[in-house]
Amino acid sequence: MGKTWIIGVISLLAVSATWSLETGYNHNISVISHTSPFLTFAVPLGLQHRVIAARSEHFHLGNNAILKCSNKTWSEMIYTIWKIKLDGITCQISSSNDNQNLNTCNDGKAMLNTSRGESYLQIPEFSKRDEGIYQCESVYKAGSYASNIDVSLIAPPSVSAWLEWEGSRQVAVCLAEGGKPAASICWSETWNSTSTTTLNLDGFNTVESRLVLPEGIAMGNLTCAVIHPSWEEVHMVTPGVVIPWRLVIISMGTISFIMAILGGLYFTRKHPCRISPEAPPSQDYVEEVEPYAIYTQSVNLIYNSSADLFT
Repeated sequence: MGKTWIIGVISLLAVSATWSLETGYNHNISVISHTSPFLTFAVPLGLQHRVIAARSEHFHLGNNAILKCSNKTWSEMIYTIWKIKLDGITCQISSSNDNQNLNTCNDGKAMLNTSRGESYLQIPEFSKRDEGIYQCESVYKAGSYASNIDVSLIAPPSVSAWLEWEGSRQVAVCLAEGGKPAASICWSETWNSTSTTTLNLDGFNTVESRLVLPEGIAMGNLTCAVIHPSWEEVHMVTPGVVIPWRLVIISMGTISFIMAILGGLYFTRKHPCRISPEAPPSQDYVEEVEPYAIYTQSVNLIYNSSADLFT
């Protein structure tokens, strides 16, 4: 009887220990090491709850961006690590409850805390160079949380619309350029339309939609609707007639040239060229020559008189 009681007690203890290990309530002081390329942290083995998630975040150009890894406060936290991959470059920002803090990014990014003690990553004046994959791992007393966040820039496009001729048919064009991500365009009429999206060298997108207008059908209140995640409302644009400035300039230049020629002909007919008669010789010259002529005549008379005396 005594041996049977002892065997029963041992069996109960074995079952109790097995249940404790399976349900995660083994509070032994054993630890497991979490090692990063820069820091090593010790985490109790009793942590059984782990959440892994993936999400995307968009931020406007020039705004301060804020990323949260979890909603736990530092009274519950053990450590938080951010591993950031930007265009082939990797850096790390981390913080722990034993003040093992590290920041190898050196570009203004920093881990800060809210007034409630929640940790977050701040990216000042977000720009295209801050786009990339942000991996965070947050370990707290009751478990851990890890997330991969695809962070990208959001920029609204500039929108315009006009009418133009494509051979013998008229086409309505709607353009959304410089947006990130690419905008979506649709028309108020379900006619034949095509859309093309071009990725520019600067990383922004240009979307062009062309709608062929059927012959003999009034355009009416034709509009194109542009949708972009940076706007809360849809932008509606009405195509307008485009003035062909090149043809206007050529036409004005031709008209000006013709007017100049006609003006020159009119002026010539109103004011014909006249040849002026030759001016008479100067009176002063006559007066200067006349005394010399009188003197010559007097000398000739004297000479003739002398000749008569000797004959």
